[in-house]
Amino acid sequence: MTQAQRLKTAALLAPLLLGACGKRPAADAGSAIGLSGREKVEAIASTLQACSYDGRPVTGEAAAFAGAAPENCQLAVKKIMDYTGLPANFVVTAGPVDNAAALIMLDQNRVPRRVIAFNPNFMQAAMAKVGGDPWGPTSILAHEIAHHLSGHTITPGGSRPEIELEADKFSGFVMEKMGAPKSAATEMILAVGAAHGSPTHPDKLTRANAIREGWQEACQQQGGRECGSGTGAVPVHPTADGAAGGSSSTSPINATFTLPAPGSIPFKYGRFIIDETGKLDPVRARAMDQKLYTLAKDVGAEFTILVVNDLRGRSAEDYAWAMMRQLRVGKLDVGNGAVVVVAPRQRQAAVAFGPGFAKEAEFSNPNKMLLEWIDAGWRYCDDGDGCQGWTDNLFNIFSFTLGNVARTKWAINYQSLGQLITHYDQVGAERARTHRAWSDAVDQPLGELLRISGKVTSLNPPQGMGQVTPAIVNGPLAYRAVSMTTDDGYPVILYIRPQTAGLMPSGAIREGQRYTLVGRLQRRGDKGQQASALWTFSYDAI
Repeated sequence: MTQAQRLKTAALLAPLLLGACGKRPAADAGSAIGLSGREKVEAIASTLQACSYDGRPVTGEAAAFAGAAPENCQLAVKKIMDYTGLPANFVVTAGPVDNAAALIMLDQNRVPRRVIAFNPNFMQAAMAKVGGDPWGPTSILAHEIAHHLSGHTITPGGSRPEIELEADKFSGFVMEKMGAPKSAATEMILAVGAAHGSPTHPDKLTRANAIREGWQEACQQQGGRECGSGTGAVPVHPTADGAAGGSSSTSPINATFTLPAPGSIPFKYGRFIIDETGKLDPVRARAMDQKLYTLAKDVGAEFTILVVNDLRGRSAEDYAWAMMRQLRVGKLDVGNGAVVVVAPRQRQAAVAFGPGFAKEAEFSNPNKMLLEWIDAGWRYCDDGDGCQGWTDNLFNIFSFTLGNVARTKWAINYQSLGQLITHYDQVGAERARTHRAWSDAVDQPLGELLRISGKVTSLNPPQGMGQVTPAIVNGPLAYRAVSMTTDDGYPVILYIRPQTAGLMPSGAIREGQRYTLVGRLQRRGDKGQQASALWTFSYDAI
């Protein structure tokens, strides 16, 4: 990014005064700059997050977040991203933070944007805390990057110990791939972490263990060397042109590979095609991996295919959902991730779709097609020549769904139902006044992503006109319907897939509980008898 581009980016960001790691306190309201009173209220009601490394509050005036990050910090971020195999989904800027922090700011259109803010003296100050070792600041950066890649900063509910451990594990994982010894990966948290845990951050020994766990998994992936010594890997530098992406260049498609054990600390992975069998054609698999990297970079949606030797005693469906949680595929708030598991030697296959991704795949039957691929093609794959052209046959099962996902909008542009309805009322009035022809791009509210907050009023709302649509809850996807009254007074029907509860930190949705949630508008209603409806992608208790 050029200096001019950095300044332009900084100017576009209209940051709020940021609160502690988690939800902003109400006292921040009056400090929001450039927003009307109503906008401030909406902003406070939203669930935007800021996460610092050690749990200290992130505060500052808007103008203080307008500067470009130091060049050495930007280079360090780029170097880490090269090793993750994942595209960056954030911008980098300077700010009044103790070291570095992952946070969310509203742009000029009040759309949340992911940001990593640096203290201008971050690199030198962080190195000083660990005796001048450059691995110290690297571990902080990797931790903050993990928050954004995993969607922690937009996930409702704020910072909590489990997501801090995920970010720590990711930090250890990446640092091992970069060549850091295990002791160097943990030296920063042991130097600056708290001896005792807090409601948001575990104690430093627990966090150091999570870092070691990530480091160990990365080491075992390398294969053929002793991990117990704690010596870092000899880093394989990604290609300078980035053509292969970090994933393709640093981690072979066909290689001895250790997937994380279901139930261990989840963390973000850095590849999209994993072939434990070594039978997929490596050239074709690498090309597909690059397509999926581009999909993640361009629209933020993530799709992972695992061809495995062993389901570890689980069904393919259970294994796919376990890997969805373990690998943090997609963004939790909009549910735009999916994991395909193919176990040809056990003749099993299944797909775990995030709720947002599932909407784009609801007219397909990939499980059936995957079994057909096993039956027809695996006998050719399981010989000395491998799958060759059957590799493309496997990937082509998902061509239509991936095309839908690439054309879908994944930005949350509205922070309340009232905001969306007001906007489209104004658009409709303008169209009537000017006699403009209908345009789906401008006039169609259905399909828009929005965030709402409110209280669940019933787990069994009535069916009928303006209420629950029977065809949806009685359909093959078995959506469940729940009713809510939003904080701005609108009745809403929430359609929730049965698998969603297993992905949400707060578990199954409960009657009488207040929630903030993200969904796509399925039907627009009013404040009277006609309830609006959402395809619900994520929720968390307030």
